Amino acid sequence: MKSLVFFNNKGGVGKTTLTFNIANVLARQGIRVVVIDYDPQCNISAIFLDEPRLFEIWENQDGGHTVTACLEPVRRGKGDVLEPVLEPVADGLWLLPGHLALSRFEQTLAEEFAKTLSSNNERALDVTTSLDLLSNLAAERANADLLILDVGPSLGALNRAALLACDHVALPVAPDLFSLQGLRNVGPTLKEWRQDWHTVRERGIAGKPQEQLPPHDFLPLGYLVQQHLARSDRPVAGYARWAGSIPGDYRRYVLGQDPAPGEYRLKRMSTALP
Repeated sequence: MKSLVFFNNKGGVGKTTLTFNIANVLARQGIRVVVIDYDPQCNISAIFLDEPRLFEIWENQDGGHTVTACLEPVRRGKGDVLEPVLEPVADGLWLLPGHLALSRFEQTLAEEFAKTLSSNNERALDVTTSLDLLSNLAAERANADLLILDVGPSLGALNRAALLACDHVALPVAPDLFSLQGLRNVGPTLKEWRQDWHTVRERGIAGKPQEQLPPHDFLPLGYLVQQHLARSDRPVAGYARWAGSIPGDYRRYVLGQDPAPGEYRLKRMSTALP
């Protein structure tokens, strides 16, 4: 089983839309796919499910019908991750819906992750890896070939914990200034998160053998450039100039490599930008 996330701290670049469409396309090709909604805004849940069904799920407080319900015992320090109850949304495609209350878990994750770096704390490790455990349980329940996580546009502790469940990260970007800045933020952050987790994994925690810790490295898979919307007051050429800077920025800030000749053009073209 492989796991994937479309991730960027810039909103509006198509993360959730890509997750929805790619999950459906792959399911139609016979690949068993589970989507987990780790975004407290619950956008992917609202796309997959109509409001009456989503309301019914949210009103059901018994069992693991949402991400938040599954993780609540861990957040409160009173139990383990609950077995998830998946929602079938198409042939070969399942969803574990999100819930707005998941945002309450952010502070706990931030506090406990810091403890995994500074001390031999099994409780901190259990909290930090709870999203990975939940992801594995969901994938096992559906015998999934692929797990796709939907996350919000932030560089917070919740997304860091979600990425610990991912083999690969694909970065959706738009051809504009904000997405370029997003690459410059995301790349170093992913590297820092990866290094921190390697430190924890190599040191180990009492009671948790190294082989039981999440093995995922959330490695960069590539980027996808959002197609521009033609506008009379913003010529296509302006988008093309920004798009031309994306390969060099991705190589430098995400992969940590020197751009190929002619790739990194932002400074040279900056005075010509609209």
